[in-house]
Amino acid sequence: MTDSVDGIRWKIEELDNEILDLIKKRMRAALYMGGEKVRKGWPIRNIKVEEQVVARYLERAEDVGISESAAREIATILIRESVEAQGRMPRPGKPTDVLIVGGSGKMGQWFVRFLTERGHKVKVFDIVPSKDENSVPSLNAGVKEAGIIIVATPISAAKEVLEQVVALKPKGTVFDISSIKSPVIPVIRAAAEDGLEICSLHPMFGPDADSIFNRNILVCDCGSPQATESVTALFDGAGARIITIPLEVHDELMSYVLGLSHAVNIAFFRTLAKTGIGYDRLEQVSSTTFRSQAGTSKRVANESPDLYYEIQHLNPYSQRCLELLREAVLEIETSAMDDDKNRFVEMMKEGKEYFGED
Repeated sequence: MTDSVDGIRWKIEELDNEILDLIKKRMRAALYMGGEKVRKGWPIRNIKVEEQVVARYLERAEDVGISESAAREIATILIRESVEAQGRMPRPGKPTDVLIVGGSGKMGQWFVRFLTERGHKVKVFDIVPSKDENSVPSLNAGVKEAGIIIVATPISAAKEVLEQVVALKPKGTVFDISSIKSPVIPVIRAAAEDGLEICSLHPMFGPDADSIFNRNILVCDCGSPQATESVTALFDGAGARIITIPLEVHDELMSYVLGLSHAVNIAFFRTLAKTGIGYDRLEQVSSTTFRSQAGTSKRVANESPDLYYEIQHLNPYSQRCLELLREAVLEIETSAMDDDKNRFVEMMKEGKEYFGED
């Protein structure tokens, strides 16, 4: 029996190596295709082709003995790796000189890595002293040379820093990456009216993201088409979804996308902490739903409390959002304790309808 088991294991290892060799061949073909796309000026991503790839895997799922969800996941991983490899290929044209103000912070460092990998010449200015060779001695010196200026400071400092950058009359495109836009809207609007190439960006991911494939990047159009075009080009071929929205609607949307989701997760772990039951004990008996929610809440608990406070405190729509959350919790309590189940059932149906489920 032992010999038989060992033999099977050796056979599986052999097959794993064959699979990896096929993946290597597939990546080579993807890079060749990427070269053709660059040469012909085609976009890296082709959603229609990606859908066809996924469909091929779904069609064969039952035949090869895996679930459709597994087949979709495998196809998506291969597509993502191909797109990212193609996105790193050199593009024709001169690299851009980029200045990242606040480049020593976590998101600043993310942009340093991302843009450097894509062939741009990246410099950093930060109030935190740095001996990095890419640091510039002053904001003035950095802005003067840059074709792109990125303000990657904390939300509370973004307005002041943008004012300083705008006052230097930069020739390059300027954008911030703040999670909340209300503090910077007056500065951005005034700069755009003065003819500055400026817009506002919001990457919908954190500094730990090793890939932006299928992640959202919000670009707030501030009245400068040239700025929007320049900023969008920075992410060309990286696989992200670029979504353009009006600057003034950003914070209302974020009060729900960020503020509400953060608040729900904070409320979740605050409630658990008050039970007096250790998390290890609850995890031992956890359901699929609990495990999923706890995983998300755990990640939230480990995020920057200063950033999460600013996202709640500086968004003028936060109070309305939290009031709605309070009303919803009270409604859940009332309907769950009522002997008549109808309101609770109706509430669940309304949720199903909201998400577009039959």
